[in-house]
Amino acid sequence: MTVGTFRVTYRQIANVSPFYDITCLVDSLTIRHGRDDTNSQPEADSCTLNMSDEHGEFWPPTSGNAPFVLDVAGTVYVWAYLGPDWYAQRFQGRITDIDQEWDDAGEDTPDHIRIQVVATGALSEMGRRAIGDEPWPQEIDGARMNRIFTAAGFAWDPATSDPGTVQILPRDVDNQPALEIAQSCAASASGILWSTRAGEIRYADADHRRNTVAALELDACDILVSPHWVRTTEGLMNYVSIGYGATPDGGDQPRYWNLHTQSRARYGRFDYSTTTELATFDDAKAYGQMLIARNRQPVWIMGALPVDVDGLSEADTQTLLTLEMHSLVLLTGLPAGAGAPTSAYLWVEGWAETLAYGVHELELIVSGYCRTAPAPQWDQMDPAKTWDSMGVLTWDDSACMGPTPDLGRWADVPASTRWDGIQPPDIQWNQWV
Repeated sequence: MTVGTFRVTYRQIANVSPFYDITCLVDSLTIRHGRDDTNSQPEADSCTLNMSDEHGEFWPPTSGNAPFVLDVAGTVYVWAYLGPDWYAQRFQGRITDIDQEWDDAGEDTPDHIRIQVVATGALSEMGRRAIGDEPWPQEIDGARMNRIFTAAGFAWDPATSDPGTVQILPRDVDNQPALEIAQSCAASASGILWSTRAGEIRYADADHRRNTVAALELDACDILVSPHWVRTTEGLMNYVSIGYGATPDGGDQPRYWNLHTQSRARYGRFDYSTTTELATFDDAKAYGQMLIARNRQPVWIMGALPVDVDGLSEADTQTLLTLEMHSLVLLTGLPAGAGAPTSAYLWVEGWAETLAYGVHELELIVSGYCRTAPAPQWDQMDPAKTWDSMGVLTWDDSACMGPTPDLGRWADVPASTRWDGIQPPDIQWNQWV
């Protein structure tokens, strides 16, 4: 296995110009992908290339000696290499900045040029495209995102972007940035506007992470520093107020509110209020209940995992480099103490990555499974469990039960029945219909 080997190519005009391999000019590069937390939409990917040419074979590119002109708006592509015929694409984006300087190599040695190039991904380009020339009707969030993608000139593929789960208000859009409109819609719908490693923009709705299985298992020994758990009041909510619906008279939106009295009695008052583009009371209610269920008590948070890429097997390294945002990893082998988990399922939210010759540093940005996992469904319950063994919990109080298989039962059963209200109490889940 060859760790720390990479390939960088450049294309002056997308889909027109030939590809040029500029790997030999790149000393190192750093990539940032995804988001740093679960409360925000992902930012545009970025890649910073540190480049030089000590022999003066290519620079300056305007000299006429180069086979191409490295310039803003050109596209760079980055791959990590792990062996013959195996490359994992890590980045694709357009150059936005070129910073050029010269190194003074000495009185008898010609100076040589050093260049830092910054490229950003497709979300950045979406932010530069203004759309909207007619009112939009009320529609499901997937249809609204499809409309935005199409108006901005980005491909919408129903095989890779989700159909949506909630109704979005009608809107009169007039020459506004497509990214701003799309992120606002995604935030209201509990969805995520994101881009892949290959630079494709996609939409993940509120159900996107349902039934996901772990793609990779990492041991604590695969992490370069001791895993760091944090448990704070950050993100705690025990009162929510959700604005929804239209306001024809220009007044305030009607609101759904929910209070979790047990959480407030234990932790104090933590209020959250927001306006949304949700059209209906039912969608606002579901959103508010979800926020309370997920955030009514503090949780253990692990923000980053610097992975020992050099120590992984080739198979695990290949899996690691094919992870995307929304991938699930299982971290095991954590020391016991102070109530923190000894193993955890973690969502990949993004990463920071550095590549140089012989160097591959990769820090995964992760979040706890229960932070963004969709609420469990009836057909995901273990059929061996009896109703009375579940205690006094209600369905809405169970924000998360960990990754569970889809057992193919009762998906259409309403989730409003109390677990402790079923008779007789010894009936099993797979016997109740």
